[in-house]
Amino acid sequence: MSSSAEIPRGMDQLPLKVLIVEDNPERQKTLRALFREHAWVSVNTARRAVRLLEVFDFDMIALDYDLDGEETGEKVAEFLAHSRNANAKVWVHSMNVQGVKQIQKYLPDSVAVPYSKIIRDNSTFKKLRASINKGTDIDWAYVFRRKDSSP
Repeated sequence: MSSSAEIPRGMDQLPLKVLIVEDNPERQKTLRALFREHAWVSVNTARRAVRLLEVFDFDMIALDYDLDGEETGEKVAEFLAHSRNANAKVWVHSMNVQGVKQIQKYLPDSVAVPYSKIIRDNSTFKKLRASINKGTDIDWAYVFRRKDSSP
């Protein structure tokens, strides 16, 4: 029998295993709150992220471009593309547009979701948390949809 009976994306077992790669303490706090019901680990350097990616399996990775240390999120993306975590869902929350492009060269299936959109308002944050709590397949159109003001 083939071993291709994988769990479809979005149907992962909860809690999710999440790697948060972010150097800004305020943003780390926000992202940890976003993933509070999951098993997350937060790092602030590319070197630490790569070390964790070498030995642990993650379902989801929240990746920034500008990090502490000499290396950027691009280094993480380059490693991640050929790692044991190559199939993890990645969303790039960087506000650095050029950095996002560099990351997406290595991770073309990643989703660019600037941090500013995540914290746009309380409703958006809550919808994103609820979506994450259902699995790795996030309906970004739903998350970022504003309430219709028509009757």
